Amino acid sequence: MTVDLQDLFPSIKGMDEKSIYALLRALKNNFDPNIFDYFKFKQSLLAMSKLSMDSDTSYKSAFATASTMGLTKEKLVDSARKYISVLDNERESFATALLARKKQKIDGRKEEVVGLEKKIEEYKTRILELQREIEIFQERIDTVDQDVDAATIQIEGTKNNFLSVYNTLAKAINDDIDSITNYL
Repeated sequence: MTVDLQDLFPSIKGMDEKSIYALLRALKNNFDPNIFDYFKFKQSLLAMSKLSMDSDTSYKSAFATASTMGLTKEKLVDSARKYISVLDNERESFATALLARKKQKIDGRKEEVVGLEKKIEEYKTRILELQREIEIFQERIDTVDQDVDAATIQIEGTKNNFLSVYNTLAKAINDDIDSITNYL
């Protein structure tokens, strides 16, 4: 039985593809195809939903089948929580990478502006012969401000896209945990 994780979480369709790929890859890397766990249970639920069963019957039917393969309610909830932990680890890794990227793309550029402003002051004292170089540095400062604004917007968009996919996946899994707890 192969598990297509994107099919298991239809609520992420249309969201940021890079974030979807990163999070689903992490989940897949922690999936053991030899064990009947949360993903295989969720796949069974998906198959049951195509039979127009209500949630209660779907959960009980899928669990009845899974229990013949050694799955218990506790193992099912534990495996779902394992995937939440995987998502949490990915969120932490993403936050670390985002901070490094911000430091490189934004803070580094701001430091560059400070350095250029100091050079401008030095060159102003040399008056006419350095006037052309002063104009070049001033243009660079104007460009850096635009670059910082563009990088800030891009990084915020990336963060928002990632968190949107993360929140959707985490909510879907937590909703399933609630349903497992309520129905089983």
